[in-house]
Amino acid sequence: MLLNEKFKKTISAAAEKYGTPLYAYLSDVIEEKIREVYMVFKGLDFSPTFAVKANYNPHLLKIIRENGFGMDVITPGELASALMAGTPPEKIVWNGCGKSAGDMKLFLKNRVGKVNIDSIEELETWKSTLAGSKHVPEFYVRLNSEVDAMTHPFISTGLKKHKFGVPLKLLDDFFTAAAKNKIKISGFHIHIGSQITEVSPYYEALSQICSIASKRKIKNINIGGGWGIDYTGEKLDLAEYRRAVTPLLKKFNITCELGRFIVAQSGFYVTRAVSVKNNGYKNFVITDGGMNHLIRPALYGAIHEFEIVGKINDRCEVNYDIVGPLCETGDVLYRSHEGCLPKPGALMVFKNAGAYGFSMSSNYNSTLKPAEVLINSDYEIKLVRKAETIDDFLAAVRI
Repeated sequence: MLLNEKFKKTISAAAEKYGTPLYAYLSDVIEEKIREVYMVFKGLDFSPTFAVKANYNPHLLKIIRENGFGMDVITPGELASALMAGTPPEKIVWNGCGKSAGDMKLFLKNRVGKVNIDSIEELETWKSTLAGSKHVPEFYVRLNSEVDAMTHPFISTGLKKHKFGVPLKLLDDFFTAAAKNKIKISGFHIHIGSQITEVSPYYEALSQICSIASKRKIKNINIGGGWGIDYTGEKLDLAEYRRAVTPLLKKFNITCELGRFIVAQSGFYVTRAVSVKNNGYKNFVITDGGMNHLIRPALYGAIHEFEIVGKINDRCEVNYDIVGPLCETGDVLYRSHEGCLPKPGALMVFKNAGAYGFSMSSNYNSTLKPAEVLINSDYEIKLVRKAETIDDFLAAVRI
């Protein structure tokens, strides 16, 4: 979808005031996506959570929380962001495969509502950590369903070669160990991957988990997330998903953990063209931001479509790469684009950048992290994270 003129003026004003690179988010898109989620699960006993790993800005989390979502967190940092956003602890789910005893104590102290246990080995740590605790969360077990999500291998999580969950063949052993350690398991959790665009893997995995839950007389199921969005023309068909999946879930209390679907399309990564270079072999547009802020193209080969906001060169139908300023050949934002060249100073606005954009950003090459702004339905701009400064960057250093 093309950017409208009002948005272009707004994003130009934000870039002028707060500098580039910059992340910008549209609050009304977040709320629209939330409404779509509720429509899919209409008629079910449904308690959604947002996967904070997708975007941990507390201002965005607050919008999501105010629309009825809890939070799915992995780390103490994500927990702190969820709590800063006003999330009730009982609506927080702790996920992940690397829970230390120290982190367990912190999460118990904060009285989180649910925990997804990832392995038999984790049960032993919980037994000793729970001793004397005044709070005991609801425990679910994460299953490894051995279902292929048919997505990028880095974000597929449901095969036996992956690090997540308890294999089905060890499930009896898991429940025996849980009983031995006096840990009650009240639910099942499954998450087979991210950016899934086919319904069939969901149907296969959820048929499996619902059958297991019924046999064990367990009513609570966390069905994970992973709904694929439209980066390049493919996305999950939600109507087909609802038709296939919701009949399986009618007897259960359902939790989900959606991240990308909620925030990706709300977000834009805004960079400025620094120079346009031809090395006699190839054309490059060099921008002031790169894989330090938006690593998905370099890491996954992901495609983020973009628009130029500002002056363009007379030369169109030119093939060029858009690259960042880092000392790294892999610092690429877009490969082999065919179109008009921007003039230096024009903004390059990358779309669908609201998920796994800022949350995966780094200080590589000792660069600074960008500001984030939130734009409401009236196109009013609110700064929700200031740009990092050199003082911020060096604040933790001790010499």
